[in-house]
Amino acid sequence: MKAELEEAMVWGRQKLGEMGVFAVDDGLRWAAAHGLVLSVWRNGPVEDAHAARPTSRRKDMPDGVMFARNTWLTRQAFDVLGSTRQYRLYGLERLILDRDTEWPGCGGTLTDFGWGYLGEIQKHVKKRIDQFAYFEEMLEPEDFLVFAAAPQIGTHIDHYGMPQWPTCVEAALRRLRGEDEEFLHKWGDLMERIGPAPDRVTADINTAGQLLLESPWELGADVLEWFAWNPVLSKPDIPS
Repeated sequence: MKAELEEAMVWGRQKLGEMGVFAVDDGLRWAAAHGLVLSVWRNGPVEDAHAARPTSRRKDMPDGVMFARNTWLTRQAFDVLGSTRQYRLYGLERLILDRDTEWPGCGGTLTDFGWGYLGEIQKHVKKRIDQFAYFEEMLEPEDFLVFAAAPQIGTHIDHYGMPQWPTCVEAALRRLRGEDEEFLHKWGDLMERIGPAPDRVTADINTAGQLLLESPWELGADVLEWFAWNPVLSKPDIPS
């Protein structure tokens, strides 16, 4: 197993290097935070709750809510991975499974959004955290970050905190200001169907852009719903 793990570490470092993770400050820690959130939270029973219709007891969980929740949790995972506290991953577990605290920017709690799936979510989160904690004890600190980052290798390079996120945000601001004619020519019809940007964005584009860059959940789920899967936030085309 040791030889296989060492081989996996070499492969992981190579792939993360190709993603540009090592070329930016704290890039590996951000990638590890993404990997943790993806494995422990995002790719689990919460996806079933996200896809399910709301009920009289469970609130709807549209893309904007998931956008806010996932980015906030990624920030918490990033901070946890920068901590030297023993059993730090179990602090993240408690944070994720807290049923009573309102999710920032979302207007509801885990109980509100996950009712009917709470047991499955808890089982999944605890199992994944235990797995990561086991490998954290086995590996050197930087190797653990590589291991934690593995679930998102090849994906999410343009998501919050990842190397291309600042480029995507800057591209979105240029498009919102009407400065990207090629984008408007390509996507103008779709943007009209989606509808205008929320007032909170257009009232102060620079402030909205700073929040989008550093703490998207502070814009609120309704605003993030407009950005979710919206081409305005896609990375710019690279000239051939």
